Amino acid sequence: MTTESTPLSGDADVAICGSGPIGAATACFLTRHRPALRVTLVTDERSDDPEHLATYRYSGGSIRWAWDDPVKREMTEETARFVRELLADGVELDALENTYHLLHTGELIPALNVSAARLVGHLVDTARAGGVSWHPGTTVTAVRPGQGVHVVETSRGTVRARRVLVALGARTPRVVPEHDPEVEKRQLFVLDLPVGELRERLPHTIVPVGKGFAYVFLKRTEGGTRVVVGQEDVVEDHDTSGPVDHWDELLDSGVGDVLPWLRDARVERILWGSDAGHKTLAVTEPAPGLLAASCGSAVRSAAWIGRRLAERLAGPLG
Repeated sequence: MTTESTPLSGDADVAICGSGPIGAATACFLTRHRPALRVTLVTDERSDDPEHLATYRYSGGSIRWAWDDPVKREMTEETARFVRELLADGVELDALENTYHLLHTGELIPALNVSAARLVGHLVDTARAGGVSWHPGTTVTAVRPGQGVHVVETSRGTVRARRVLVALGARTPRVVPEHDPEVEKRQLFVLDLPVGELRERLPHTIVPVGKGFAYVFLKRTEGGTRVVVGQEDVVEDHDTSGPVDHWDELLDSGVGDVLPWLRDARVERILWGSDAGHKTLAVTEPAPGLLAASCGSAVRSAAWIGRRLAERLAGPLG
């Protein structure tokens, strides 16, 4: 993702706070729907990200599009089509064709794994090429609703906009208190297991454990293709101050019995972040034209979310 910034403009038709999957996709789709709009994209994402709030950087990046829930199915199918179009155009997303294997049902579900950071970077660059004014290194401190015009206060001045989208992930309630989703910690163990010719066919394996599940899959990382393991509701971990190495506890929960080859692994590093607990789009509108949005695992639904929010921000006020 490019980091250069244009001068901060005082006025805009739409101001977007946050350049994660939701903000970046919305900015990108606004250039498609209403290219004449003046759109400002403000973000304070830092490369070191000490609070690990840019969760998409640490996500699995898997997109599966077979769901019983029709909304999740629509969200992910549209995003999968969008990503495949990018790949056909030669956009480098570190993509891996994969299959979800649900051990408890025997189902095999097609999937696609991509680099979330590369996808979001491409969305931002596409938005900028379409005329969006891009302002990295700019902290949003407050949004003051107004009659027809809202004021976004930042570390580099203010922006006045008719429409505002706040999509700052776990930080959103600091700016829009009315939007306060449940926040969950996400954590992935990157293992040092070699990925040779046979293991490169490993499916994205879902292992049920009690009321939760673990998931084991392949992901392209800076160190090459690695086996990655995550879990939900197996080991309790509410520590959002940093990674917690509960690898042995996860193995002993039953995962190591189902997949004993994992016991040969060493944890190379832990990826973690804080994300919305719900995995469908949640939108709050405390004032006409002022939206706050969040969605857990937003990467897999980014295109659908971006299109829907762009249509709402470009349309008449409700």
